[in-house]
Amino acid sequence: MSLVNFNTNIQYDFQLPKINISTTNFKFTPIKNYSTYTSGNNLFSLYNNNFANLQKVLDSNNNNTTTNSLSSNKVSATLEDAGYDKTKGDKLANTAAKNTVGFTHQCATYVKNAIQNSGLGAYEYGDAYECANILKRNKNFKEISTKGLDLSTLPAGCVLVYDKGVAGYSSKYGHTEITLGNGQAASDGVTNNIRQGARVFVPVSQSYVA
Repeated sequence: MSLVNFNTNIQYDFQLPKINISTTNFKFTPIKNYSTYTSGNNLFSLYNNNFANLQKVLDSNNNNTTTNSLSSNKVSATLEDAGYDKTKGDKLANTAAKNTVGFTHQCATYVKNAIQNSGLGAYEYGDAYECANILKRNKNFKEISTKGLDLSTLPAGCVLVYDKGVAGYSSKYGHTEITLGNGQAASDGVTNNIRQGARVFVPVSQSYVA
C-alpha cells in the first residue's frame, strides 16, 4: 500500500498486515517512520494507534474466551468428587417417578418440571440436549466424568443428557431423564435399560460448588 504526500511528492510504502478478527494469534507490529515529514508521520501514527487499539480488543477477547472455557469445562471425576447430595437426589427421583405418563416426546419438559418442583432450580426453556447448558448454570448440580461408568449404576436423582442423535435418541432434540437409583430413569416415561453416551449431572450441596 502506498501513501503520497502531494505537497512534497514523496511516496510512503508499507504493507498492511492481513488480519483475521477471529484469530487468537494476531500480534500488532508498529510501522517505523520512513521520513521526518510531518504529514507522513501523522499517517503512520494514526495507523499505529488504530492497530494498537485493535490488539487490545483482541487480547481482551482471547482472555475472556480462555476464562469462560476453563470455567465451563470443569467436570468432577466421580460422585464423591462432586459431593453427591443423597437427600436432593432422592427427592428429585421421587418427583420424577410419580409424574410419568408414558413417552410423549416431552422428556425435557418433565425433567425440568421435576427439577423445579423439587426446589432445585427454576424452569428454563430448551430442548432435551440443551439441558446440559441449563444444568451447567445450576449450582444444585455438578457434571461428572462418565469414563468407565455404567450409567445404570448411578444413584437416584442424577440427570442424564443425551446430545442430538446419541444412543439412538432424537437427531433433533436429543433426550434427557433422571435416574431412579434402581437401573431405571424417568422423564415423561420410564426407561428400563439406561443407555450409555449421556452427560451426567448429579445433585450436590450448593455450599460445595465453587
